[in-house]
Amino acid sequence: MLFYIYLFTSLIGSGFWVWQTGVTNPFAIIGLFLLFFVILYLLCFLLHLLVFAIGGFTINTEKLPKDIHTFYRWYGFESLIVFWKSLRISIHIHGMEKMPEKGTPFFLVGNHRSIIDPMIGLVYFKPWDLAYVSKQENLVIPFVGRYIAAVGCLPLDRENPKNAIKAIKKAGENIRSGYANYGIYPEGGENKTHDPVLPFKSGAFKIAKDAGCPIILSATRGSDHLFRRAFTLRKIHIHVDILGIIPEEEVKAKKTQELSDMSEEIIGTFLTEHPADAYLDRAGNVKKMY
Repeated sequence: MLFYIYLFTSLIGSGFWVWQTGVTNPFAIIGLFLLFFVILYLLCFLLHLLVFAIGGFTINTEKLPKDIHTFYRWYGFESLIVFWKSLRISIHIHGMEKMPEKGTPFFLVGNHRSIIDPMIGLVYFKPWDLAYVSKQENLVIPFVGRYIAAVGCLPLDRENPKNAIKAIKKAGENIRSGYANYGIYPEGGENKTHDPVLPFKSGAFKIAKDAGCPIILSATRGSDHLFRRAFTLRKIHIHVDILGIIPEEEVKAKKTQELSDMSEEIIGTFLTEHPADAYLDRAGNVKKMY
């Protein structure tokens, strides 16, 4: 919503500004309009960032709200949308019909290609109150880290097994209580290789075992193009496919290593069988991203 407000404000302001100049040459009018539009939109963008930073200072990470539905969540998600649309990032979600009913507890697992991956999950799975178990370093990023904590995300200290277990148990408790559903990237970090997925770490699946909930499998493609295309005129397309669900009964019956192997195979096979620059449409046909 805020993106379109900024866009509308910039369009109206640019038109008024050009009208005030009294210029009559058509080419000069177009040139001035584009110049004023860029200036006004950048001012709106910078003002948005200023409010974002001020808002971050007001978040007390030692005493977070008991509910994740706060102004910080709304403004943080709106900030992500403003960022995406400003950089011409188009996000496509496929297989949403496979998602459980809202209010149903679940654990989301996917491959990790870019820093933007969890941001997509937070915004597009907002109706399901999705949060992430994120590496601890993300929660100390200036301004951003406080918003990450405020929307329900939990820090995972990979260097301290004891603290990592606490985070996993906390995620399971939060899913059971209905506070939030959680997602994680079992690869343990961004995949910078040409392999479809990195080996999954089975410890992550203890969250689903503790929560006694189904596991949703997803595959993301195109997000690794973010920094290669972000400052070009080419539009960036990111596609997320919901591949299916491992039901609750199967989660309870299988060991964490079995769940990890199964998830890695399903996601890895999907990414192997489909080109990196393609995705499946609703009819199951392969379509080119670019």
